[in-house]
Amino acid sequence: MTKENKIVLIDDDEIHNFITENFICDHYPQTEVVSYQNPEKALDELHSATEHPEADCPDVIFLDINMPEMNGWQFLEKFISYKIDKICGSKIYILSSSLDPADISRSKQFPIVTNFISKPLTADKVDAILN
Repeated sequence: MTKENKIVLIDDDEIHNFITENFICDHYPQTEVVSYQNPEKALDELHSATEHPEADCPDVIFLDINMPEMNGWQFLEKFISYKIDKICGSKIYILSSSLDPADISRSKQFPIVTNFISKPLTADKVDAILN
């Protein structure tokens, strides 16, 4: 992979973010990874970026769904209401430890969600997304 990609991780679990960020950077050194434990902060920064013509939008967003204060579903609703999806065109993947069929089904109700991926992130999963 020669093209630089930008990936945003949104997960309240600091350890998961650390491991995933290091895994991606080790296997894909041309990839910039930005992680957030607070989905509201991620949303604010993504929204702010879209207000500039040179918006530095991520290519991929990995979003956890089970987070306190603002869960992944609420994040998606605000992401759409702010029209970030229209401006950035980022591919959003739910990255969750949940195996609940209701969560998988609910993710399909959001056209901006590309796929539901079970944790942990593996090289095969990332290869399929970035290539």
